[in-house]
Amino acid sequence: MVEFQQKFSNEKACLAYLEQVRWGDKAICPHCGSIKTYKFKSGLLFKCGDCRKQFTAKVGTIFSDSKVPLYKWFLAIYLATSLKRGISSVQLCKYIGVTQKTSWFMLQRIRFALEKSGNGWLLENEVEIDETYIGGKGYNRAKELRSTTNSYNKETVMGMLERGGRAKIYHVKSSGSRALLPPIQTNVKPDTRIFTDEYGVYKNLSKMGYPHDTVHHRTMQFRKGNAHTQNIEGFWSHMKRGINGVYYHVSPKHLQMYCNEYQYRYNTRQMTDIERFSEWFGYSLCGLTYKELING
Repeated sequence: MVEFQQKFSNEKACLAYLEQVRWGDKAICPHCGSIKTYKFKSGLLFKCGDCRKQFTAKVGTIFSDSKVPLYKWFLAIYLATSLKRGISSVQLCKYIGVTQKTSWFMLQRIRFALEKSGNGWLLENEVEIDETYIGGKGYNRAKELRSTTNSYNKETVMGMLERGGRAKIYHVKSSGSRALLPPIQTNVKPDTRIFTDEYGVYKNLSKMGYPHDTVHHRTMQFRKGNAHTQNIEGFWSHMKRGINGVYYHVSPKHLQMYCNEYQYRYNTRQMTDIERFSEWFGYSLCGLTYKELING
């Protein structure tokens, strides 16, 4: 943390880092794509030689139109990506000196950027698949899922985890076959061996071209040879402890963003904290306004 704060102690240092990870040695105009750009003596502002517009490295990124200094943004990103269970907006606002509303919006932007972190690659080899339920108030899951009152309803989250590799986590509408099977076809390579529990929806996996092994948790069978779901269940345990212990409550509207956050930290678990911080900037070229966030 001390080294991090020394490296990104002011706006100029943060902007220089953002320029390097975004463009490298030559700035590109975010307005017209021209490489004919010039840097002002201040070292903070560029101007395009073609469209004549001024810009900084923040234009077109998650930092666009934000009045919060970059060094506060960088510290928020570092904490959100390095702390294993995450950080709440209440805690973050105390660390970086902003209001709780501002820190919450900053964290939501950071999570929103991670939406694309699961794109462009498929799970293969051996994959464990399971679903879990987040939210609600009681402990009787069967009763909660049958209930028609909001006080008991839980949200369904499904997870696909490659053994020794990465995971993909999705907030789905239900635990039925129409909600669970399409993400498997989209994210798991054909002929990949899949391990699940005895839930009836997964019986269709063999017909879909996936070698399929199961364990029967209802009969206290948690491992049958190489068949088990212990890795994905360990992920659920970690995610639920984080949500219950750090965030306390997550609304269904924003649940996928929190799934992105835990998915990203798991998939980059072999990286150092600064490597994970740097990796995040590869997904920062997107914008999100407060109105878009609130309106879903």
